[in-house]
Amino acid sequence: MYLLYQLHSGGHYMGMDNQLHMIPDGSNHYSDLSLWDIHRTQTPLLTLLQPTVSLDIVKSLIRMYKDGGALPRWPIANVYTGCMIGNHANQVILDNLVKQNNVFDIVTAYQAMKEQAMDPDLPHAGRGGLKEYMIDGYCPSDVVGSSVSLTLAYAYDDWAVGQVAKHLGNSSDVLYFHNRSMNYRNVWNKEHKLMCPRNSSGDFSCPRDPYLNNWVIEGTAYTEGNAGQWRWFVPHDIPGLIDLFQSKEYFVSELDKFFARSKDDPYNILPNPYYWAGNEPDLLAVYLFNYVGRADLTQKYSRWLVQEKYTTAPSGIPGNDDYGTMSAWYVWSALGLYPLTGTDVYFIGSPVVTLAKLKLQKGEFVINAYNNSKTSVFVKQAKLNGNTIDLKVSPFLHHSDIISGGKLEFWMSEQGPTEFHE
Repeated sequence: MYLLYQLHSGGHYMGMDNQLHMIPDGSNHYSDLSLWDIHRTQTPLLTLLQPTVSLDIVKSLIRMYKDGGALPRWPIANVYTGCMIGNHANQVILDNLVKQNNVFDIVTAYQAMKEQAMDPDLPHAGRGGLKEYMIDGYCPSDVVGSSVSLTLAYAYDDWAVGQVAKHLGNSSDVLYFHNRSMNYRNVWNKEHKLMCPRNSSGDFSCPRDPYLNNWVIEGTAYTEGNAGQWRWFVPHDIPGLIDLFQSKEYFVSELDKFFARSKDDPYNILPNPYYWAGNEPDLLAVYLFNYVGRADLTQKYSRWLVQEKYTTAPSGIPGNDDYGTMSAWYVWSALGLYPLTGTDVYFIGSPVVTLAKLKLQKGEFVINAYNNSKTSVFVKQAKLNGNTIDLKVSPFLHHSDIISGGKLEFWMSEQGPTEFHE
């Protein structure tokens, strides 16, 4: 779990204003945070296993805002690098709020989040094209690069702002940012069923080949991925994403093909044109099957990824580990769980472990997987503290199910349960 820059309680740190500041007693200061990456897997894992560290990261982000005037996109030491896109410090803050309640200065955190969402001229904000986004409801492709990815990221970030506003009881902001979080729909092209760039006049220009990785050599409307990979990135409104497809059956069919075709590419490091385990945009995609009654396909493909894309060879991590993001993805998936950041929800997948014991603050959470093997990838039955989980209807756990300790049991099988096909 990569956290390079740590200064301890009672010491000093160099702030974003290039001044020395005292670290409050009982807290540590962290930097070198690739927030675009780590909010997906690494920080939620810290929130579960090392909640004090996760909380200190949030407090460090708030200090950066106080010292430098903005939440960072990717701080290194005391520098705003401006690397990557979006304001995904929002999700780290929200995730801690949801799972650790109000144990930090949430009012100041919300002020920082809202300023970034509203002020196009705010330095270090990470929201290029914000003025147009606020007017048009999307980032125009003739104004800013990575326009589709920016629109999707900003919608996700706006959702997080709205969720914090809800916690604070600010009903007008809740409605405003909820409406903005729906802006992902404005880059959805109904004909091509893709998230496509639009210019200032509202005209779409969908790529001829949505799986072409031309982003590697030239600027496109997509950040570190292609249209086929960004098609699935609406983590804050998965039911709404599904509704954009003509039916749940079509959604399953398209997502299934996305993974099946990924298996045709044998390379582990070079960008895969379909699902690419080596980068962040589509990391959540394998768990989306759970939302449409096909947890068996989540089990099938997540286990394939764990067993085939992660090895003990020198190339055993698919791509750059990105400050622990890929390693944390593996840890979650090997446990048979996966977080939906900013919520209390965990997807149920296919565990690789036969036994895992998580030492948590309030108790021990034990995971047992019986009859587990490389070929027994399907979950025939699952129980939480002796109670059967309906994997077709609700293949999820909640943070409250885990944090106080308990027992999660899986009975594994080589054949998927027939009820998923009914």
